[in-house]
Amino acid sequence: MDQVPGRKPQADACVLDVTFCQPCFQDGETRPVEDYCTICKECMCSICTNVHKKQKTTKSHTFLDKSNLPSTMRDLTTSEEESKHYCDIHPGEYIKYFCPTHQTLNCGHCSVLNHQSCKQQIISEIGKAFKEGKGYEAIKQDIVELLRETEACVSEVKENIKLVEGFGEYAITEIRNYRDKINKYFDERENALLMIITQMQSIDETFLGSLKSECDNLKMEVNAIKAKLVARENNTCQLFVEAHVTKDVLKGLQLTLADINMKNSIHQYRFRKDPTTEKLLGSKTGFGSIEDLANANALGLDEHTPSAVVDNQAAETTKTFSANTVTTLYLNPSGAQISAKPKHEKRNIVYDLTSLTFTPARDILVKSPYDSKDGWLTSLLLLPGDRLLLADNYNDTVKLVDLNTSSLVAEVSVTKELWDMCLLLWDWVAICSTGSIQFLDTRGQLSLRHTIKVDGECHGVGYDDNNLFVSYCGGKVEKMDMEGKVLKKVSKGWFSNSPFKKPFYLTVVSEGPSKAIYVSDHGTDTITKLDMNLNILQTFQDPALRDPRGITVVGNQLIICCRESSHIKCLDLLSGHMTQLLGKKDGIASPRNVTYSQQHNKMYVTIDTYVNADYVKVYKA
Repeated sequence: MDQVPGRKPQADACVLDVTFCQPCFQDGETRPVEDYCTICKECMCSICTNVHKKQKTTKSHTFLDKSNLPSTMRDLTTSEEESKHYCDIHPGEYIKYFCPTHQTLNCGHCSVLNHQSCKQQIISEIGKAFKEGKGYEAIKQDIVELLRETEACVSEVKENIKLVEGFGEYAITEIRNYRDKINKYFDERENALLMIITQMQSIDETFLGSLKSECDNLKMEVNAIKAKLVARENNTCQLFVEAHVTKDVLKGLQLTLADINMKNSIHQYRFRKDPTTEKLLGSKTGFGSIEDLANANALGLDEHTPSAVVDNQAAETTKTFSANTVTTLYLNPSGAQISAKPKHEKRNIVYDLTSLTFTPARDILVKSPYDSKDGWLTSLLLLPGDRLLLADNYNDTVKLVDLNTSSLVAEVSVTKELWDMCLLLWDWVAICSTGSIQFLDTRGQLSLRHTIKVDGECHGVGYDDNNLFVSYCGGKVEKMDMEGKVLKKVSKGWFSNSPFKKPFYLTVVSEGPSKAIYVSDHGTDTITKLDMNLNILQTFQDPALRDPRGITVVGNQLIICCRESSHIKCLDLLSGHMTQLLGKKDGIASPRNVTYSQQHNKMYVTIDTYVNADYVKVYKA
């Protein structure tokens, strides 16, 4: 094997020959070694070192003095083999040194340019100690911990991937189920509205058919009279007699024609869009939104996106026929009987009245120029289309008020002593009077239809499922059909357990799937609950119930006029708890009847006083 220049042959080849300068030895000169260039990997004398440091390409090389030279060639080679990491600042230069002052890894160029005043360490010399020291052990522990945390993170990521799929599937399922529910709802609403139109068409066609039959009969009678007169024209005596007899017949036929003309009316209706649905169609958040549960806000919205507002009381009540209650109307040819069979009833959601504050608003004057005396408003009834119907006992009239303008718009004269009223269906109303119940059509102008006789001074009336429920001042309550036939009654007697002494007003209440009748009795200061067959279910007694008169239901609450104490009370029908809503300090004096409009958020009260007797008191909630 050829000998390495500048090295003496030795038995131990691993021993580094540091006797001669390698560059000089190649030129045949033998000069002692003073330095070792770590870049060129040559041992040099002081002359070669000085020249090396002056050359442009080598002046940045790093040198080791002879006291720091490794003892063997293997040590030097190993160091060089382990230092193969290139410098980031000087590409092509290996990292050889570590500066403890700046805690940086340096190549030879870095050492000359930036760390000449620093006491640097040779990495090859400190590497073994570092490997066996605590620093390297700490790094290995950090790596182990980082790997463990990385594995945990990977596991969490996998779980989140599953959650992402789960959240998506669940949200999509909810959206589609909700869409199906909405579609079903609108299908049902459409079918209900179409059914009402079909029913009204059938009603009008049937009714007009009966009127046409009456007209045909009338026409036949008139033609028969005409024919008789023509036949008598040759005999003046017979003509005179026949004509004289015909006068009275013609008067009767004229009255019949007038009656037909009065009844000749039809349902006039149109489709009115629901304002809540219109708001929904104009909303950017209609149908719903996706809520970010972590940030508690809705995704996909900006600051200009309006919020969707759903107001349970915003549904417009107009002079149309509600599809919430699907009914069938039956009329006989003369139009004398009216009945209905509700198939479905949906109640409005209302606020807890006891949580509201009522403040006086402008009262409504219902004095008519045709009134002969001051009024006594014994009953009031909310009608579709923002209308309020009033019974004026002293003037024997029923009056209609437009709640949007708070003005009297119509009235009709009826028989004497008017008391309670109830809505049958659509625009038909039953009115109690002494000895009879009258039926009123409130479409357009008010018009009386027919009357049924009852046995006694009836004060309260209610309606359900083609039946009337009537209370009498003498102490009885009856259930009758629409023709006045009594089906069941509760009355005082030797063998009766009737709780009534002077029952006055009553109302029919839907309580979920069941219904009940509530009766106010000012003789016993009680409110009595009956089932639809007049079986007594419950009696409410309270010291605050003093002379209860008019009652009306709002959700699960019964509003009661306490005449003697001048209070308006609220009875919670579920708990039996009683709360005062209004009293004397609010201007209440001897209240007679009361109703509450969710549409207007107002309470309307009539009073039993001579002062302001022609006014309906109004309280804003």
